[in-house]
Amino acid sequence: MYCVNGKCFADLYRNKLSGYAQWCERELGSGIYFNAVNIGPYMSLDETCLSNGEVWTFLTNKDGHGGRGTLAAAIPGTKSDEIISILIGAMGKTLRRKVREVTCDLSSSMMLIAAEVFYNAHVVNDRFHVQQVYNEAVDEIRVDIRRQLIAEDNARDKSVPPVTYSNGETMRQILARSKHTLMMSQNKWTDIQRHRANILFRHYPILKDAYRLAMELRSIFNSKISPAKAMGKLNNWYEKVSALANNNFRSVIKTFKNHAPTILNYFRRRATNASAEAFNSKVKIFRSQMRGVRDRDFFIFRLVKLYA
Repeated sequence: MYCVNGKCFADLYRNKLSGYAQWCERELGSGIYFNAVNIGPYMSLDETCLSNGEVWTFLTNKDGHGGRGTLAAAIPGTKSDEIISILIGAMGKTLRRKVREVTCDLSSSMMLIAAEVFYNAHVVNDRFHVQQVYNEAVDEIRVDIRRQLIAEDNARDKSVPPVTYSNGETMRQILARSKHTLMMSQNKWTDIQRHRANILFRHYPILKDAYRLAMELRSIFNSKISPAKAMGKLNNWYEKVSALANNNFRSVIKTFKNHAPTILNYFRRRATNASAEAFNSKVKIFRSQMRGVRDRDFFIFRLVKLYA
């Protein structure tokens, strides 16, 4: 407003108009926020960094669709035993039994919290985090090849120019510029990306095979099939990945097999953790608009007013 000191108006809102002081005493007295009204059958668990490395765990309701009724709990830290104790203390068995499904990423802490607190719910690993594990292994192969080329390039005679291919790029440039291409479906490639990928696959068949299996994994997750059929398809996919005999895929197979039940739970309702990721994005945007988090409790208060 014209001729109104912005800092004075902000302080007036915080200390007088907003009801922040009463809210702190009533709802944030123990250092956490919990709203039983926002507990529904389909929930999400995720962690978000507020500022200076301070990580909070957020429990959100999918039926809130990112608006009011979304935020059910905000708890500082990610220690599973502490968060389990807090949530069990805040909810009775009847309310906990109400939850039928909880989505989360591949964090062992988040999965343990979901399984212990919501004992009647299916814990679902987000498909995009699952696919990312494999995509990272594919990218490690690309990086390893590029490092080898850099070492060879440093040892070669500099009087001889490097080999350029039909797209005008050297192999080092092709490898550096193919990172995102290897994460995309072929039908989304531009002509330049397709030309670059064809050269790359011709010289490094391991990348072609790894990319083909990445697309096969995506196809499995896109299929509307039962968990039993999905298990058969994934077991067949595991065998193909093992046949590549590349060290980068050992951790992939281990991760997939250790989390098989929670990965397969995706095929029950095809639920993802997208709503939690969208909420995290809103928190980060809000933090940016507020020029950071100078007052943590007041920041949580504003989030509650907007999303709880």
